[in-house]
Amino acid sequence: MDLAALLEDARTAPTGRRIELRDRIAAYGIPAIEGVRQWLGDKRLSAFAVRVIERVGVDGEAVVAGRVLRSSRTTVPESVRGDVEWALQRIKAATRPALPRQVVSPSLPAPRREAPLYTVDARRQAG
Repeated sequence: MDLAALLEDARTAPTGRRIELRDRIAAYGIPAIEGVRQWLGDKRLSAFAVRVIERVGVDGEAVVAGRVLRSSRTTVPESVRGDVEWALQRIKAATRPALPRQVVSPSLPAPRREAPLYTVDARRQAG
């Protein structure tokens, strides 16, 4: 199914079923953003449009998705403004570099931890 057909299916789908098309539409990347961009001002379709754009952003088009969402802050219905902020945070989190993982070489022994100077046993004997 091509993007135009998916967008038409989403536009006419009942609200509860529309979300099932999000990932298939988002897979088209920037063209998907352009396809749902006009829906950002529509009370019935704006929340879905935000979710498609968020998914495209998380999947690698963060710059374009973020720009579109930021510019929509004043045009989306008030009830969807929180969704826009949520989507922007998700995109931002997805673009943060991962923390480096500590690698332990299997050929080297694990570092030994020295016992603390003051242990529970020492407190019992001192008391």
